[in-house]
Amino acid sequence: MPRAILVAAVGGYAAALLVTWASVFPVNDFAGFIAAGRALAAGIDPYDPARWPDAYRSLGTQKPDTDVFGYPPWIAIAMLPFGPLPLVIGSLLWSGGGLALAMLGVAAVARRFDWGRPHPYLALAGLSWPTYLAFLQGQWSFLILALACALLLDLDARRDLRAGGWWAALALIKPQLFVVGSVALAIWAIATRRFRVVLAAAGTVIAAVAIGTAVFPGWLGPWFQYVAAKRVVRSTQQPTLAGLSGDIAGDLWPIVWVAAAVALGVITALTVRRVAPRQRLPVSLAMGLTVSIATALYSWSYDQYATLLCGCAAIALVRSRAIAIASFALFGPLALALFLSSYPRYHDTLAGLIPPLAIALLAYAATRTRATS
Repeated sequence: MPRAILVAAVGGYAAALLVTWASVFPVNDFAGFIAAGRALAAGIDPYDPARWPDAYRSLGTQKPDTDVFGYPPWIAIAMLPFGPLPLVIGSLLWSGGGLALAMLGVAAVARRFDWGRPHPYLALAGLSWPTYLAFLQGQWSFLILALACALLLDLDARRDLRAGGWWAALALIKPQLFVVGSVALAIWAIATRRFRVVLAAAGTVIAAVAIGTAVFPGWLGPWFQYVAAKRVVRSTQQPTLAGLSGDIAGDLWPIVWVAAAVALGVITALTVRRVAPRQRLPVSLAMGLTVSIATALYSWSYDQYATLLCGCAAIALVRSRAIAIASFALFGPLALALFLSSYPRYHDTLAGLIPPLAIALLAYAATRTRATS
């Protein structure tokens, strides 16, 4: 592609992103993340259902969709540094800084595992539809991918204590996304006698919960009553395997959900066996992370940003133009089309096809590797 066209395309993407973001940042999810920290400074208990629904008016934050703060207290503490900042500056630092960390993480993984020049991976991480959506919403997606890359790099380098810390951070940020992934990682760590990974993760989680509970001692009951219970019952409306299973089987969706999850697990195991030994760890992590996000009972399309690792790994395994085009098509126009399908359908379940398709693409790339090796 001529450089002028490439520069124009990137510039157009960035301009469209910033213009759209400028219209939503006062009410996007970042404006909700910082609310509890601002409430703490103002002497308001974010887990008090009598005060929280209207507290946003004085805090200048997102109007909540739950009767108490929608996240556990360690999230409120982690976001405290952003609270005093003007919302526009804090939001830009959060999304722009997170995107930079994600792209640095992807570039570091490409170098470590000899994936060749980082350009296609950086383009996928920086210019896809999940990138656009995550930036617009001010979501955790960029930090999640950066943490996943850090986890991968430290597992490879056998820096197990630090790897356990990254694992814990992922689980603390969005526990629902990492249930299956955490179980798989714990089994792997124990089977390979890398117990320090598990111990470091468990210790970090315990410390975070203890600190959060000390700062907000009454959070647990209201959070489960007003947040967890409300969100779990929306499982079949999500862009996940649960949502797709609900479309297929109605009230019998758990049966289809379990069957699909097992199928993705089997595909992952078979794919990992196919690739060269040096690529097994990144392929395992990319696919395991994607299966975990796909099987979550509460997840939205911006959470699929981390599944880009499957696209990156597929490009790295084959290094063919066709696989690169397929990766960009999956996370670009197809992801956008499936997301937009939610408007006439009034729910977002079809976008749940993206994680399984990402796994299928990487599995196909692995067969091409075997065929050409």
